[in-house]
Amino acid sequence: MSLLENKAGFVTGAANGIGKGIALELAREGAYVMVSDIDAAWDDGEAVVREIREMGGRAEFMVCDVSKPDDIKALVKCTKDLTGELNFAVNNAGIGPKGKLAESDDEIWNKTNDINLKSVFISLRETLSIMREQDKGGAIVNISSVAGIAPLAQIGIYAATKHGVLGLTKVAAIENGDANIRVNAILPNGIRSRLMDGTPDDVLKTIMDPQAIKRLGEPEEVGAAVAFLLSDKAAFITGASLPVDGGFLAGG
Repeated sequence: MSLLENKAGFVTGAANGIGKGIALELAREGAYVMVSDIDAAWDDGEAVVREIREMGGRAEFMVCDVSKPDDIKALVKCTKDLTGELNFAVNNAGIGPKGKLAESDDEIWNKTNDINLKSVFISLRETLSIMREQDKGGAIVNISSVAGIAPLAQIGIYAATKHGVLGLTKVAAIENGDANIRVNAILPNGIRSRLMDGTPDDVLKTIMDPQAIKRLGEPEEVGAAVAFLLSDKAAFITGASLPVDGGFLAGG
């Protein structure tokens, strides 16, 4: 049996990049995947759904702007209503503004917090409520970053939100283990995605130099780690932060 046979849930920011890689890998492992992203990514999201269906998987696309709490609430509810149960959630959507703190403004701070951190809080609250009501356990994976542990220059606001994601992950794990709900985080680094586009050469060098594996990671490699953490094979793992970073944290 596949790792996620008969499991259903959603992935935010899943129209491209890491989110797409996660959605495809979960579908390969037998999951029903609600692919979600902003309205502007509709065509890409539908393309992900078609790719999943062409390989024999099950998926739907739903617009969800994670900066809007009502969109997140609708995503959680609709996934549960459509599939009958909500077994997993992957909070992946995020942005990565670059620039020194002294040169950043309130608008960037607020936007990044809304998308990267507040959205995870809202999603956790809504998802945990349904999972506890179902009384069948569940698993949640939040996508943080190595910057949530080892922040780098010029991505300070991003790093602050990813530290926050790790804090939410640990507290949610502690508070919901009694209901057999597990909450973990993934710490990617140097993954081939649109988030990496436009990264200054000096920052890219800082990201890559400490890695033991001297290449960019692939989105599907993050997806494989997520699939494991969502599966019953990780039944005794919660509150953990798993690096998928080519050895960045080991060498940094």
